[in-house]
Amino acid sequence: GHVVVVVGDGALTGGMAYEALNNIGHRKTPVIIVVNDNGRSYAPTVGGLAQHLAQQLTVLNPSYHRTKKRVDRILRAVPAGDKAIEAVRRIKEGLKELVSPRTFFEYLGIKYSGPIDGHNIEDVERTLRQVSRLGGPSVVHVITTKGRGYGPAEADEIDHLHGVSAFDVLTARPLSRKVSFTDVFGEALLREAEREPRLVAITAAMGSSAGLGPFAERFPDRFYDVGIAEQHAVTFAAGLAMAGLRPVVVIYSTFLQRALDQVMMDVCLHKLPVTFVLDRAGITGDDGPSHHGIFDLTFLRAMPGLTLAAASDPQELRDLLHTAIARDGAGPFAIRFPKGAAGDSEAQPARIIPVGEWEVLRQGSAALLLATGKLVPVAVEAAAMLDHEGLPLTVVNSRF
Repeated sequence: GHVVVVVGDGALTGGMAYEALNNIGHRKTPVIIVVNDNGRSYAPTVGGLAQHLAQQLTVLNPSYHRTKKRVDRILRAVPAGDKAIEAVRRIKEGLKELVSPRTFFEYLGIKYSGPIDGHNIEDVERTLRQVSRLGGPSVVHVITTKGRGYGPAEADEIDHLHGVSAFDVLTARPLSRKVSFTDVFGEALLREAEREPRLVAITAAMGSSAGLGPFAERFPDRFYDVGIAEQHAVTFAAGLAMAGLRPVVVIYSTFLQRALDQVMMDVCLHKLPVTFVLDRAGITGDDGPSHHGIFDLTFLRAMPGLTLAAASDPQELRDLLHTAIARDGAGPFAIRFPKGAAGDSEAQPARIIPVGEWEVLRQGSAALLLATGKLVPVAVEAAAMLDHEGLPLTVVNSRF
């Protein structure tokens, strides 16, 4: 039997995929790898292989087929036409070897079939049956459209409604829209970039969902989306920092786990001024268990020389980002903030917070309550309730 693996083209930007392809080709494992190519992951797929895959789309173009048939008819009408057709075929095959992903996969020992229309079930089934008889590993390249069949998703050129909250199914408009911590961060990063020309932003296929859309529009030459390649994102940031820039790596908390070795060996070991901004820190609700950012406090506290801070409200997020960027050459800095609404507080000019300084929010003699991040306002509210019960608490925002 065969093992069938379905992988998106976006996942092929990560190094682990190449490690697996190399191993599969070497062992001649009978695996069928279906590459679902919609040109996107969370964002448009980037990278060299994505460009190679895109070059194959001409074979799905109706005008390509019409032109091919017309040329065949003309050649068959002339003397020795069959020989001419064969010569053209061989030339075409030779040229394909120069530009086709067939070269990439087959050099690894993996047969390549496609591209085919992934929405044509008969073609997909026929191709899968054919490659299952070939023996050894095969890649089946299928082309799909993200959001196919739902007009608003197809029309959404940013992320095809990839990550949405509750919305009207007819208009695709959100049922409610509040300013989020992600929005606050995006605006704050713009202000910091205006003040600091060395600031650059790096993300791993999360540009829009991590609040970097406005930054990418304003500073396209200072914005880098490396695809789903968190390890490369961190080491890339380390290289830019060594060159004198001030990189800000914007990533979901849970995805930074994929790059722990790079954080340690490439950034912390060299005491580089890289700022890590961790969105979706804490429980993320309907994003699911894979997206809960619940381990960053544990693994980042073990990193030597890294300053870790948590924002409890929008203004503190602005202040912490300003503090991180202003600490010129003082080593790596990580800021975590939660998913969700940030409240309606008016933005104040960002200030530098002394590193390690906690904030006493409430004085009381009965007990001391330490809180961090989005639990700070919860702690303040709880202390107010207990105060009415005769239990005055001291509440401290332990943001570092």
